[in-house]
Amino acid sequence: MTNWTDEFVETNGITMHYMRTGGDKPPVVLCHGFSDNGACWTSLAKSLEEDYDVSMIDARCHGQSSAPASGNDAETRAADLAGFIEALGLDKPVVAGHSMGAQYTQVFAAKYPHLLRGLILEDPPWMDPKASPPRHDRKGWQEQFEAFKKQSLEEGIAACETEHPNWEAGTCALFFRAKLELNFNVFKGVKLDLATWQESLPGVSCPVLIFTGDPELGAIVTDGVFDIAKSLTPQVERVHIPGVGHHIRYAEPQPYTQAFKAFLFKVFC
Repeated sequence: MTNWTDEFVETNGITMHYMRTGGDKPPVVLCHGFSDNGACWTSLAKSLEEDYDVSMIDARCHGQSSAPASGNDAETRAADLAGFIEALGLDKPVVAGHSMGAQYTQVFAAKYPHLLRGLILEDPPWMDPKASPPRHDRKGWQEQFEAFKKQSLEEGIAACETEHPNWEAGTCALFFRAKLELNFNVFKGVKLDLATWQESLPGVSCPVLIFTGDPELGAIVTDGVFDIAKSLTPQVERVHIPGVGHHIRYAEPQPYTQAFKAFLFKVFC
């Protein structure tokens, strides 16, 4: 990690912070979930850096990126990502996203197909269209993160490790530091469009890999939802990792990384 760059770039009207492993290698861009930041991909990036040029971005209102009080929707974040790739001159990277990151990278893949060659989605927010729409108490959501910020770093890490004893060592430190960096402008004008995933998915033409966990443990994508996705985008491949919830790579990094690398090898060859 000592040779990684830690920089900023202007894109779509914001200043975006990112870390990059570098080198003249095939490019990969990693997009974190809500309230995480680019550093939360550190473990995976360490596993990839020998063979790939890995960029880990902070989404708007996250990490050290700009925190505007608008544009907190998938379409705008997709435009941020497009501007990032163009600004750095990346040659059709494979783009990966978790949760919120999966949501906007899917939109990105549909709107900017010329800018990527493959898409990896970790438990995207693909809600079952037959289920009741999810209810979001934005005030309660923000209060939850206000409570996080009242804890010391040590308290937050300890609580995370108690709640997630199966997570890879060091993950909780990165996870909780990201919560402390979250800018509450993210709650202003946020567009909760979780039910619209079926609209953009048919427009995704590149190879797609999706990681899924167990819904009874908190994962979002069910077998039935994946079947719908497969009918909309036949080229999508699935890797199901049992015994984990929404944060798949944190709990089972070895099978996750193995499947991730296998997909990259296939797409870039």
